[in-house]
Formats: sequence, structure tokens, C-alpha cells
Amino acid sequence: MSLDLLTSPLLKRDDLVHAFTTRAGGVSEGPYASLNMTRSRGDSAEHVATNRERVRQALGLDYLAFAIQVHGKAVVRVDDAPKGDQAAGEADAMITDRPGIGLVCQTADCTPILLFDPKCRAIAAIHSGWRSTVQNIVTETITAMQREYGSDPADLIAAIGPSISAANYRVGPEVVAQFEAAFADTAGILVVRDEEGGARLDVGEACRRQLIGAGIPASQIERSPLCTYAEESRLFSARRSHHRGQSGVFGGQAGIIGLR
Repeated sequence: MSLDLLTSPLLKRDDLVHAFTTRAGGVSEGPYASLNMTRSRGDSAEHVATNRERVRQALGLDYLAFAIQVHGKAVVRVDDAPKGDQAAGEADAMITDRPGIGLVCQTADCTPILLFDPKCRAIAAIHSGWRSTVQNIVTETITAMQREYGSDPADLIAAIGPSISAANYRVGPEVVAQFEAAFADTAGILVVRDEEGGARLDVGEACRRQLIGAGIPASQIERSPLCTYAEESRLFSARRSHHRGQSGVFGGQAGIIGLR
């Protein structure tokens, strides 16, 4: 099966490459079938390396840069060609202005966000799970682009990739409380509240609002409608695997962006 790479119309440009990977086009087997981009959950390292190389070649990039994602708000600048997996250290966002380097965020329900500054020629890849979202990693990343490259948020273009939808993501009262503290208005972010104090959580919508709050015009933001939990044949999902008694055994997709 060939690669099935998702793209955003907003980021289709001659000077840029990007993609959100799906499950199709790789060599991994079982719960990792087939284009697993993540090495930390039991898949064969050789299979993951082959999958990553297929994607790199398809996008025409020189290198792919990975980080050790820790559900925090750290942002790292990538200036040199990576010398192996996780060369960027512990971070949940990466930025660069160097052509040929593909910044990679790995997800399996969390929200992948790709940013592009067409004026300053800079990019970012963000992994925003609920913890990074309440820490506002979006604003941390945009602030880093302003500091390092002189980016104006009004010029940025953002693509939000597939993530778990509110319909399939119930969180408990402890998470609800953190979102209520982080957002002045949680309508549309915390939905369908229940008697136990929990709610359905839309992390992608929370990220979209943070992008707008940081100064990116809504017209320059696109969000994928795909739900990782619901699209079983197409996308990996950590929560879906957990609900089926396979906690910790699942593959991951990736959001990738690079300058030509």
C-alpha cells in the first residue's frame, strides 16, 4: 500500500513541504501496522527506521528532526542536521529556519500543529497534548519564533492535524479544573459535562483558540476534521488501544514540516 499523506491547502507552497502521516504505506505489523513513526512503544526499530525513511524520501527532505516529547512546554531551535533520533533533546516543539530539515511531532491522539512564516522563512512543529495545552505551548512556540527569527504572528500560517475529538475523549474533574484555570471561556472546549465533574474535551479547539489569541488570524488557521479515535483504519489512537486492553501497544503518526 502506498503512502497516504494528509496535507493542508494553506501550506501547499513551492518553498515548503509538509504532511500528516497516516497508517498506510509502511512495513510495521500487528498493532503498529503499517506506517508507525514512533520507536518508544515496542515496534521493531528497523521497521520504524524504514517507515521514517520512506516518508523522508517522499517529502524530499535531507533529514528528519525528532525530539523526546515529555508533555511540557519546552521549545528547541534546530540549526544543524540531526545526528540520530531524538537529537533535539527533550521538547514538545521545534523551530528552524534551515532548509532541508523536517521538523517532526509524533502523535497518537494529541494535537499536531505545523506553523510557517512565509516572510521570515521559519517553521515550527508542535506536539500539544492536554498537558502542553494548559501550559500554552502554542504561545511559547510563537514567542520563540518572534525572538529567534523576528516573526510577526499576523504573518503565520497554521495547520492543525488529526487528533482525538471531544466525542471520544472524556476527562475527569482534575483535567477540567486545569482547563478552567487556563481558559477564560471553555465553551466549546469542555463539552457535555457529566455528574461526576468530568467533560468531553476538545484539545484541537483549545489549540485553535490559543493560535488566535497569540495573534494568528483565524483565516490563516486550518484544522483537520479527522478524529484519531474514530478513524481506526487510517489513524493510530492511544485511547482506542487502551479501551481494547492494549495500553502502551500502539503506533503513532507524525506531523512534518520542512523548508525547501
